[in-house]
Amino acid sequence: MRVTVRGVLVGGSVGVLLTTVLLWSQCRPPAPHLPMHQAAHAHGTKQQQQQQLHRSPLQTSRHQAGGAVGGEDTYVEVEYSVGGAADAHHNHHHEGGDGASSEGRAATGERLSEIPCVINHESEVMCKRDQNDVYIPFSFIHNYFEVYGRVEQKPDGTEVFEWSHSYSRVYNPQGPYTPTGTFLNFELYNVEARERVKCISGTEGVPMSTQWQSSGYTYPIQIAQFGLSHYCKHLTESSPKRIMIEDGGEHQASWLEGVNTKVLRVADPMVHTNVLKFKAPESSSKGGAILHLAKIPTQNMLVLSLNLLLHGNASFSVTVEFQDKKTEVVTIHYIRSEKILQVLDRHIYYGLGEQTGWRTVTRNLLIDVHKGATSSPSLRKKFKKVSRSKLTIVSLSLHGEGSVTNITLASAEHLHHFYDAANWLLKHQDEQGGWSIPVPRKVISGVLELGAGWYSAMAQGQAMSLLIRAAHHSGDSRYLKAAVRATSLFSVNATRGGVRTYFPGGYVWYEEYPTNPSLFVLNGFIYSLLGLYDLKEFSGDSSNISGDLFEDGMRSLKRLLPLYDTGWGSLYDLRHFTTHVPPNRARWDYHTTHITQLLLLASIDTDPVISSTAQRWKDYMNGHRSKHN
Repeated sequence: MRVTVRGVLVGGSVGVLLTTVLLWSQCRPPAPHLPMHQAAHAHGTKQQQQQQLHRSPLQTSRHQAGGAVGGEDTYVEVEYSVGGAADAHHNHHHEGGDGASSEGRAATGERLSEIPCVINHESEVMCKRDQNDVYIPFSFIHNYFEVYGRVEQKPDGTEVFEWSHSYSRVYNPQGPYTPTGTFLNFELYNVEARERVKCISGTEGVPMSTQWQSSGYTYPIQIAQFGLSHYCKHLTESSPKRIMIEDGGEHQASWLEGVNTKVLRVADPMVHTNVLKFKAPESSSKGGAILHLAKIPTQNMLVLSLNLLLHGNASFSVTVEFQDKKTEVVTIHYIRSEKILQVLDRHIYYGLGEQTGWRTVTRNLLIDVHKGATSSPSLRKKFKKVSRSKLTIVSLSLHGEGSVTNITLASAEHLHHFYDAANWLLKHQDEQGGWSIPVPRKVISGVLELGAGWYSAMAQGQAMSLLIRAAHHSGDSRYLKAAVRATSLFSVNATRGGVRTYFPGGYVWYEEYPTNPSLFVLNGFIYSLLGLYDLKEFSGDSSNISGDLFEDGMRSLKRLLPLYDTGWGSLYDLRHFTTHVPPNRARWDYHTTHITQLLLLASIDTDPVISSTAQRWKDYMNGHRSKHN
């Protein structure tokens, strides 16, 4: 007897009953990974099965409308499930089923009857059967076997069911890797749009993380990834569109002066250029110097940049319209304050800090609206899906006393964001050469915990990769010197506050989470190796230790890499070896990160253990498994 998996799959608002794959009675399913729930009975109560959700920590929640690069940016929460948005990224599909038997039943009028399927004498799901086959709901198969599927329409209008064993995608290197080129596939990352990013700081222009503390803090890994992603976009995307609004000289906008408001264009000796000086009431409710932008062609140019000097409680505001089912108006205020983000009704406030002197402020208004709305229950309902095409800039207004020049709107300002991240690393590198994480981390509560102030080899490595690219692009030696200082912690044992540990046999390892006992996280270790490689290759200076650290790490990787192979996927770390807890399997998005990293390493090291492992792990994503005895 054969068993045909036949599932009801809901994608969007479409429910489809489709034969998908044949399973033979000789095959026994593995022990369940998740507790099973009974399926709905025809004449009983319905009990929903809990679908496994997958989130991607290093991937973006940015979607390209129309499925093409360069499409419309939309920032939404992404959940990976049956028929979910992430299934659109599948690059390997298997078709199955028994179409002939289905047509045969239609011809003979044979009907399906319900039958309970008892799963390992532990749970039950309602299935259907005919004389030859048993049909199992795909929703159950999805949970039980961790496979994914969706109904797709072919160009000729016919429908097919696309079955995938993974929900993520591998990105092959596009050419030889260099320390000054793109960094893996980071041009696809949109760090600022991630759910665990509270907002982009108004004081320093870098992400504020909520990953382990909801109030928001600076997380060096996130900041380095933010900078690297914008550097990669700068290299791979076409030049951004940009319009000059006001520079105090050649480009002069038509400002409306309200009550007790005055604007004046003068030459400023401090910045050696023309500026717009303004004096207006400090409260935005009392007017100010207002520039209406509705008639200026700013479509899709939502990145505002300006050079700014504020006195006292001066500020500037941007009013935008969000057009969905109905038009919503919200105003973003940028104020002299240390507060990170505050929302009051339809007013979103970002603190620019209280520093004095001229500064450059660059804000992605789409992100600022998205993050502000996300933090407010009332706005969250109205701004469920914020996209470029639905957002229009209405006006820019100046309040209090200050000066401004070089006001521009652009489709992107990748280099501004890149240098915001690089300069944050320069400013905040400590005497140890590192960037400590200011919040505690509980990997396994009561077993593997880190107090606030710990260092991460992954943070050190990605910071070095960013600093090397900043040194290359700017020619400023400060970035290179900071990258060299960052190697110091690689020689300090984790038990003494560093990131270095050893696997039995004397194999050195650089820890993403320097716990005791060690974790041996794979992706964080490889990121640290890439940072060391970038420094080694770019500096060409044999006096720094990056070369020795890199070679020691590669020796360990080649020796220990097989320990992460499960036979059908990869392990995130080796906690089961050091703490005797169950193995920590890598989710598919982390598994593809492992593969992408190994493919890059294979381009600079020809040892077959790297390339063969990468290929075998790619095969696992198509359902292949290692042989059994």
